[in-house]
Amino acid sequence: MIVRHRVAFGLLLALASSAFAVLWLFVVPARADETTGVQSAAIRYAHPACWMLLAAASALFATRAPRRTVDAVAWSALVAYAVFVVATLA
Repeated sequence: MIVRHRVAFGLLLALASSAFAVLWLFVVPARADETTGVQSAAIRYAHPACWMLLAAASALFATRAPRRTVDAVAWSALVAYAVFVVATLA
């Protein structure tokens, strides 16, 4: 079913993910204010980067991009999220 409605599904997910990315640019965890340098930047920007990469992966899925490309972008989102989590817990 998802593949049959890939354009609508992909664009809806891309739009939602983009909205979350913008939201996370303004709703920053308090931990970001307690840290400095790279750690603070990772906390502030890695989570929105994750959402933007998910939006890109969804848009690529909607446009029938090669599976390897979609997978690479989705895995990059996971890496960005891992950076956010490590920076937050450190």
